[in-house]
Amino acid sequence: MRSFVRITYLFIFFSISKSYAQDELNIGLVMPAGYTSYILKPAPCFEFAYGTGEFDDHYHFGFSIGYSRMFPTQDTFRTYGLGGQTGGLLPGYEVIHKYTVLPIGLRNEYVLLTDKKVSPIIACDVYFYVITIDEDDYAETAIQSSEQGDNYWLLSILPRLGLQYKLNDSWLLTGGFGRSMSFAGIVQAQAFWKAYVGIKYYVK
Repeated sequence: MRSFVRITYLFIFFSISKSYAQDELNIGLVMPAGYTSYILKPAPCFEFAYGTGEFDDHYHFGFSIGYSRMFPTQDTFRTYGLGGQTGGLLPGYEVIHKYTVLPIGLRNEYVLLTDKKVSPIIACDVYFYVITIDEDDYAETAIQSSEQGDNYWLLSILPRLGLQYKLNDSWLLTGGFGRSMSFAGIVQAQAFWKAYVGIKYYVK
């Protein structure tokens, strides 16, 4: 959490020290896809973004940091271990106590109609996910462990489509959806749908 606060302060410093900076706050819903949907429930997410570019530029580049806490779909997952005296399959279980995601992103947005009040947005973001898990694993005579604060990482891309609505020369409403797909990391590949709404402010 301290790292999150420090990075947020850094983004705020950038936004007040550069002309035409963009500050954006998004509230969204992360929905696991594929096998991940068997393990985790949809969960709210919060994201703060800092971008560059003038109000009427088509292309905008920026950085973001967010937070989401996800909850398992079951209290206990049935699993199996391999080992024991027979070397065969042993019944076991896994319990996930905590699953948090800290997404750190590079944002690439293209606004199609900069001269209009409402404009579609096409974007493709790159995310570095820091995942923290607390869990218990057990398989009779083979595995018995309790882990707290285990950290894992994933690299993902998130293509997305959105809309922006100009309230005035400084404020915009934004919204959209996309799908995050991991391509590297130290845990199994994961995919998520993401829907969000937000508000963006241009610092002049």
